[in-house]
Amino acid sequence: MIVISRPTAARPTRSSVTESSSGRGAARADTMRLAARVAVVTFASVLVVAGVVHVALAAGAREWLGYSFPGVPPRADVAVAIFAHNSRAILGVFGLLLIAQIAARAPQGPGRVLRIIRGGGELILAGMIAANVFVVGAAIGAYGVRMAKAVLPHGPVELAAYSLALGLYLQGSRRALPAAHLIKLAGASVAVLALAAALETSVNV
Repeated sequence: MIVISRPTAARPTRSSVTESSSGRGAARADTMRLAARVAVVTFASVLVVAGVVHVALAAGAREWLGYSFPGVPPRADVAVAIFAHNSRAILGVFGLLLIAQIAARAPQGPGRVLRIIRGGGELILAGMIAANVFVVGAAIGAYGVRMAKAVLPHGPVELAAYSLALGLYLQGSRRALPAAHLIKLAGASVAVLALAAALETSVNV
């Protein structure tokens, strides 16, 4: 009698499953490290701007900004509107990430058109980040504790959401990433941003 054995190569071994799991864990850890760096650099930049404005430009900044601090109505539709507004920046990051991943998977590398689109998108993104850092820092420097209370507790949560998205982009701009990793981390950043919108309309310091 002839016995036909099944090919063992088709079966995933325990070691291959472990390596796959460790690879996913390493990718997540890499994203978190990059996100933490983004958050630290952004927060430090805000503090620098705030310090300069507080020392030398507080009166002019208050006149320029003209904040009256009316408060945010605690309504669901307001939270949805805030989330929709804030989501535009994250969607821009995800658009750049998609371009980077297409380029990373292209056999011949990124084409000229993709490089131009990505470069232009990165310039726009950098400009948006710089503008937000400047405005938030100037506001804190001009109004002090009053402005600091106005951005709590939602401000740090928003920063975490944006930092996670930017960390994922920095990681994805270097190499192709598994689709599951991209979906999970992108979804997490959107969920954190939604939490920030809910906090902004429901919790006041």
